[in-house]
Amino acid sequence: MTGNPVSTLARVATTHINVSVEQEACPLGLAPTSSTTAALVMGDALAVSLLEARGFTRDDFALSHPGGSLGKRLLLRVSDIMHVEKKMPLVAETALITEALLEMTEKKLGMTAIVDSRNTVVGIFTDGI
Repeated sequence: MTGNPVSTLARVATTHINVSVEQEACPLGLAPTSSTTAALVMGDALAVSLLEARGFTRDDFALSHPGGSLGKRLLLRVSDIMHVEKKMPLVAETALITEALLEMTEKKLGMTAIVDSRNTVVGIFTDGI
């Protein structure tokens, strides 16, 4: 992809996409403004076309970007981060507020589940809004 179809790069390339523009948006005609936008648009169009042609899926994307926020959002499950068993802050509904606060502090969460005598969750208590 170049803005000059007769450039050395364009001539030696196996395939060339001409992204030349008539005029840059810069009033001085110096800063590459319109040309960079044209290259970005064509790059995005090419990437999307290849995704579709190859049948690239959300799972493929997630596997290609497992550490990034986009990939993590696609791969991360509630079960990966939820607190269970002894790590779960839990107090009886008869507990004092101080007991709930201590449980939250000990388990390092800003909340605790409130359970009844059958160990059924009847509510939550948080340290904020």
